[in-house]
Amino acid sequence: MSFAARRPVLVAAGLVALLVGAVASFPARVALGWFAPPEIRAWGVSGTIWRGHAADLAVAGQALGTLSWDARLGGMLVLRPTWDFELRRPDGFAEARVALSPDGRRQRITDLEAALDLATLVPALLPTGVAGQLRISLQRLVIDDGWPMQIAGRAAVAQLELPGVIMPLGPFSFSFPDEPGSPAVEIVSTGGPLAVDGQVELPARDQWRFSAELAPGENPPPELVQGLVFVGEDLGDGRRRLVLSSEP
Repeated sequence: MSFAARRPVLVAAGLVALLVGAVASFPARVALGWFAPPEIRAWGVSGTIWRGHAADLAVAGQALGTLSWDARLGGMLVLRPTWDFELRRPDGFAEARVALSPDGRRQRITDLEAALDLATLVPALLPTGVAGQLRISLQRLVIDDGWPMQIAGRAAVAQLELPGVIMPLGPFSFSFPDEPGSPAVEIVSTGGPLAVDGQVELPARDQWRFSAELAPGENPPPELVQGLVFVGEDLGDGRRRLVLSSEP
């Protein structure tokens, strides 16, 4: 192949190298100032958007901990920017690989491992007053324009505290089946005063449906047994069926 024929290829390769070099050296502190939404704040930021570290990260005023990131070269070459993220805090951690679509509206999260107290999560994810030790292991989580489209993995919560509930509940296990169709999670209690066997389904964007069979569990206090009488549909033998959904 002559030089004239190779010239467009060489120019394209040079432009790609220039782009990768520019991205690799772009300061993370500047990128946060330009592109991060106002609810995300970080202090002690060092490094680049390719590889860096934030000593303190907060979202919507909720301190999350120390964050580090490391980009994957292969993702950049196929126009799917990908980073390995690691969050550390005194009472837990979270780590995952995150790949973005070219327009940034679709995120593919893989190898997500986390152990966190639910009370430390941002209010946008959980109501105030929810607490409990969360352990999660997801092989895959795909989010499209803010809505989960695929979920596969498992999670567990011990001693779940809910607003308005007089006692901790659980422990609970959560299973996200790796199956075609809409995302769903199976919820089963593995002990505690309330027995739960249920499911949450996400049939379409901005729609959800929760259904569960509830019953007194291990050593239930009288208040819980009496309160169940007013919950959902009576199935007999102290069991109740509760169904909630996003539909009015």
